[in-house]
Amino acid sequence: MTGDRPRFVDSLAGDLSARGSRFAFGMPGGGTTLDLLLAFQKAGIRSVVSAREDAAVIMAGVAGRLSGAPGIAFTTKGPGLASAANGLASALLDRMPVLAVTETFDRDELTYLTHQVFDQAGFAKGLFDGTPGTAAPVVGADNSEISAALDAMMRTPMGPAVLLGDPGEMTAPVGPWTAPSLPSTVRPSADLDRAADLIARARRPVIVAGLEATTPRAAMGVRRLAESLGAPVLVTYMAKGVVPDDHPLFAGIFTGGAIEQVCVASADLIVLAGLDPVELIRKPWPYSAPVLDITACGYTPHYVEPAVRVVAPVDVSTAALATGAKPTSWSGPEISGHLERFRAGMSMTPGDGLSAAEIVDAAAAAFIGRPRLTVDAGAHMFSACAFWRCDQPLDLLISNGLASMGFAVPAAIAAALHDPRRGALAMTGDGGLLMCLGELKTAAAVDANVTIIVFNDAALSLIDIKRQQRQMPELGLSWTAPDFAAIARGFGFQAWSAVNESEMRQACAAAAGSTGPRLIDARVDPGGYPSQLRSLRG
Repeated sequence: MTGDRPRFVDSLAGDLSARGSRFAFGMPGGGTTLDLLLAFQKAGIRSVVSAREDAAVIMAGVAGRLSGAPGIAFTTKGPGLASAANGLASALLDRMPVLAVTETFDRDELTYLTHQVFDQAGFAKGLFDGTPGTAAPVVGADNSEISAALDAMMRTPMGPAVLLGDPGEMTAPVGPWTAPSLPSTVRPSADLDRAADLIARARRPVIVAGLEATTPRAAMGVRRLAESLGAPVLVTYMAKGVVPDDHPLFAGIFTGGAIEQVCVASADLIVLAGLDPVELIRKPWPYSAPVLDITACGYTPHYVEPAVRVVAPVDVSTAALATGAKPTSWSGPEISGHLERFRAGMSMTPGDGLSAAEIVDAAAAAFIGRPRLTVDAGAHMFSACAFWRCDQPLDLLISNGLASMGFAVPAAIAAALHDPRRGALAMTGDGGLLMCLGELKTAAAVDANVTIIVFNDAALSLIDIKRQQRQMPELGLSWTAPDFAAIARGFGFQAWSAVNESEMRQACAAAAGSTGPRLIDARVDPGGYPSQLRSLRG
């Protein structure tokens, strides 16, 4: 405090705390980052020092998604901000609200423009330019601009902002801080009547629920609409749990690929309930049925031109449309048949070793309390997303916008800190774990209630499948399998290894009966991955 006026860092920390932020993640440097951490401490925000800045931003993004408040990341200037780039890209495309705070360079540093110095403002703007609807970078220390950015990052689509603070201004006294704004009530657009008419005329509508439907109220609205229609619901990877896996209307996962086409192609109306086009693989839209797009914002470009688009929060629109909806001609056996077809396509032919499906099944059987699941990009994600049961939105967290490797472990740490009793389970490939191996230190330091299952096949299997399909020679996509259990024990983890189904079930049972950081090194047979990929993508 300076006189009667708080310092900028104290006001910033107070505002973030008032909005519900509970954690800050990052790697501090000298200068004002230490003042920032002290301000967080005084405001009741716990600082977690990560091993890398990109992982810190992912942690902050997951914390923000789960808490409904701005996630906070901090870095040192120069190399710290540069290292955060992949995390910021993940926050941007995975729609996670993150304020990343770092310093600007002082006058002497800018004079020389050599050691560690580069155009940070241009770097930050380059990450975000051309992505409408996301929070813009914040350059400077004007509190009204920062409050506006914090408001913006919590609106759909959520996203990151970068605060580049002048070192002198970061610790200087400031005037009154702008109070957090209250969300305004948004009503459905005038197209609601046209949407209701489309639904009334449809006999075989199919609902596809996406990322925007992952709030509790939005998920409830989607379920009410589906139940009023008696229509099947498919969910994207990021929307697992919007309709529970054991719900009679659940028909599987929608990827934009081949596996769901029998179901969706039989529809006479496709209802997109909160689908963000960032969730789909880059393929042309294959369906001829009219599309009703229910979304909080009209995404441009999109994979499909809808017949009607209703722009409003998903919970508001679905609740309104459910009120007048009537049962359609779908039967229960038809819908369950589509789900059985999906699960059959995702099943794996038994091979000589431990399959990814057996690993997921063993974990699901052991972890009865169902910790929140985080999943990395890679071939193992197909089994993880297909066979891990989800009952509520955000029971499963995955990077499917950026589709970044190295996501699952930092995401699991943040999820476990958010809800220590429930904890988190990370499913990652060996390639993904190698990218963020230092975060085992972070998990141990905070005693996170986390279990990491590493699908260890000593290769970049998803890329290697593509190499084999093209009949190309070996290109260095495999390596000697590391002993991740030994590595984890070196960080203070409990750890197990498994090479067959029996050992995997024993390891999962032991891990489920423990707390704190744990790791299972599962030596997976990748032989079943090609058939899964063909089922998914054709």
